[in-house]
Amino acid sequence: MKLNLTRMITYEEAKKIYSYLKKEEKLLDVSKRLEISNDEVFGLIELLQHFDFPITIEEEFGHFIVKKHRKQMASKHKKVKIPMEECTKSTVGIVGDTHLGSKDQQLHMLNNAYRYFYAHEIDKVYHVGDVIDGDYGEKRKLQIYNRFCNGADEFADYVVDMYPYVEGITTEFIQGSHDESLKQNGGVTLGRMITQRRKDMIYLGQDHADVMLNGVKMRIRHPGGGVSKYRSRSPQNTVDAMAPGNKPKALVEGHYHKSLYLEYRNVHVILNPALCYQSQYMEKKDISNIMGFYDVDIYSDEKGDIQYFVPREHLFDESQIKTDDWRKTKRLVIRH
Repeated sequence: MKLNLTRMITYEEAKKIYSYLKKEEKLLDVSKRLEISNDEVFGLIELLQHFDFPITIEEEFGHFIVKKHRKQMASKHKKVKIPMEECTKSTVGIVGDTHLGSKDQQLHMLNNAYRYFYAHEIDKVYHVGDVIDGDYGEKRKLQIYNRFCNGADEFADYVVDMYPYVEGITTEFIQGSHDESLKQNGGVTLGRMITQRRKDMIYLGQDHADVMLNGVKMRIRHPGGGVSKYRSRSPQNTVDAMAPGNKPKALVEGHYHKSLYLEYRNVHVILNPALCYQSQYMEKKDISNIMGFYDVDIYSDEKGDIQYFVPREHLFDESQIKTDDWRKTKRLVIRH
C-alpha cells in the first residue's frame, strides 16, 4: 500500500488506512509497509486522529510504536471539528539553516524552494535562523577555511545580492547562533543590515519570534544545544518548558537540521530541515544533516484555534548535492 501525502486525505481514505494498520507495530515497520518516511508516519497518525480514529504513537524501550485503541478509550478525548470549508486557511512556506557564505551552502536548493512557493502562490515565507554561516573565530579555528565570506559586510552583501527574490513573496526571518556570531565579534546585528536593503526580507529578532496567522499564534524558534537520538525529544522538551498561558498553537524550530512533525500538548510542532550540506564539523560530531523545507496549511476557526494542520515535507537527497554550489549557482529572480 503506497500513499500520496502531498494533499489532505479524505475520511474514506483515512478509514481505509486505519483498517490496513495492525493493532500494534513498530513505526519503522509502518514506514516500510506504506512506503513513506518515518516523519510522514507521524503526520499520517495526526491526520487519522483528526478524523477521530483512536490511534497513537508511543515510545517504548527505545522504539516508537503505532497503537490502535478501542473507541471507548478514545471517546472521552473526542474533539469535534468544524468542517474544513468553514475554516480560515493560512498557507506559509518554511526554510532555515541556509548557512550562506559557507562552502557547504546549497543555494540551488533554496532557489528550488522559492520556485515551489511561487508555483503554489505562497506569498509568505518564514526563515527559522542561521541565514549565514557566521564567524566562530577561535572556537572553531577550521571554520575560516570552509567559508568564502568574512566579516559582517561581506556576509550582508552576499545575502542581499544572492538570496532569492520573488516578486510578491515576503520572507520574515530570525537570527540563529551562527548569525549571532557577528554580534559577538563586533556588535553587528546582521538581520538589521539585511532588512534595510531588502524590503522583502523582514527581521523579527534573535532566536525566536511570535507571528499571528489569522488569529493563530505560531512561534518560530532557533534553539541551542544538541539533538536527541529520538527527534521528538527536543521539541517535546521545548513545549514542556512553556508556561500554560503562553503556549503558541504552532511551533517551528530550526537549528537541528532534522525533519519532523508532531502534535504535543496541543501544540503543532515542525522540526525544519536545513538547506546546506553536512559540514566537516557536523560529520566529525556524528550529526546527521537532513536537507529540505516545508509548506503548511493551517485551518483555524474564529477563535484562532487550529482545526486542521497539514504540513508538507520536501526533502533533498545526496544525489541533489551540487559540488561547489557557492561558485556555480546564480541568484533566483522572478518578476511578474
